[in-house]
Amino acid sequence: MKVCYVSTFYPPDIQTPDEMLEAWPLLRCLPPALAEAGNDVVVLAHAATRATRWVGPVRFEFIDPGVVSRYAASLINSVKPRHGPAYYAPATRLVRRLYQERPDIVHFAGVTLDLHLALVSRCCARLGIPLVVHFHGGVPDSGRMRRVQIRNSSRTSRLLVTTFEQAEPWLSAGLFDVGAVIQVVESSSPFSALDRAAARAETMMSGDPIYLSVGRLDEIKDPLTMLRGFARVAEVQRDARLYMYFQSGGLLDEIRSFIETRPLLRGRVELRGQAPQDQMATIYSSADFLLQASLREWSGLAIIEALSCGCIPIVSDIPSFRMLTGDGRFGRLFPIGDFEELARCAIGLETRDRHELSIACLDHFEHNLSFPAMAAQISAVYRNARPDTRHTRLRQDDADSRRERRVQLEL
Repeated sequence: MKVCYVSTFYPPDIQTPDEMLEAWPLLRCLPPALAEAGNDVVVLAHAATRATRWVGPVRFEFIDPGVVSRYAASLINSVKPRHGPAYYAPATRLVRRLYQERPDIVHFAGVTLDLHLALVSRCCARLGIPLVVHFHGGVPDSGRMRRVQIRNSSRTSRLLVTTFEQAEPWLSAGLFDVGAVIQVVESSSPFSALDRAAARAETMMSGDPIYLSVGRLDEIKDPLTMLRGFARVAEVQRDARLYMYFQSGGLLDEIRSFIETRPLLRGRVELRGQAPQDQMATIYSSADFLLQASLREWSGLAIIEALSCGCIPIVSDIPSFRMLTGDGRFGRLFPIGDFEELARCAIGLETRDRHELSIACLDHFEHNLSFPAMAAQISAVYRNARPDTRHTRLRQDDADSRRERRVQLEL
């Protein structure tokens, strides 16, 4: 089966295809895994510059929208910001390549990239091929884009979501039927577990046990609940240490004040800031536990990365975390905001249980959350997907006249 994996979003700070591949494990790793699962895969990706790359057997074509389109998109985004300028840059060049590729199925990343999805879904309808859309966050629009989303959803064969709860707003809005929604994790981790002693020697992390926090310091991540829970843990586990890595520090001043006013935490919590991506596998492999108290998440990349390195998640009981931890079988779940239960979950794991659970986490990741596991699930979706029968398939013969194509579309 020939698959076109289509990615149309790129942030303005990423200027080269190589930067995109480095920054996005999903883009870099999923298409080759789909190829290993038996598919003929081509990637068409919007990018700031045009280029071709090969990752294993997969050809990546990076297609720029053009100077005029990029300039116009920047102007529109400055007046009405949404997902950045790339959201408004028409993917017309990319869609022309999609017509030329003539795939059997299209896999599109992002259900709320409305304008790009409109062009791609129209192409799929004209070619008479199934369109699979992968959810990467967002809710239905209630304004001007509502009509576009209705048309896009009508042309979508399958919607892939991490949890069925994510699809609920789209189902309630009547945009998708429940039978079109398939549960597949949003992304995965390229990391592998490293020797723990060697990893700790490199990161200079010490403690018994070692706790880790990875993520933004904002209200949604609720880091203060996490710290309150760790403070209770430190009362019992006197050698415990917590290392906090974060990309942005909206609550950094509050967190520093919280630590400084609690003598038990001083010297036991270390704020390390942002770490390079190529060091994260070593960091996860150094820790026994990952703590996260998020109020909500579309998925939970830090949870997935921790599991891939045998680091046990102790996380809030929200839908995506329940799914990723197998309802808490591969980690521990505590009610949102309940730092006392967080502490009880951590303290209740003895050293022997910790070792066995770490091994179970690695096995769970490999069989259910890894890129090969994702690819196997998605390949099954491809085989069962059907094109939208409300549109007529254009004939594949490139010699057909435009008039014949118009007649077929009208039938």
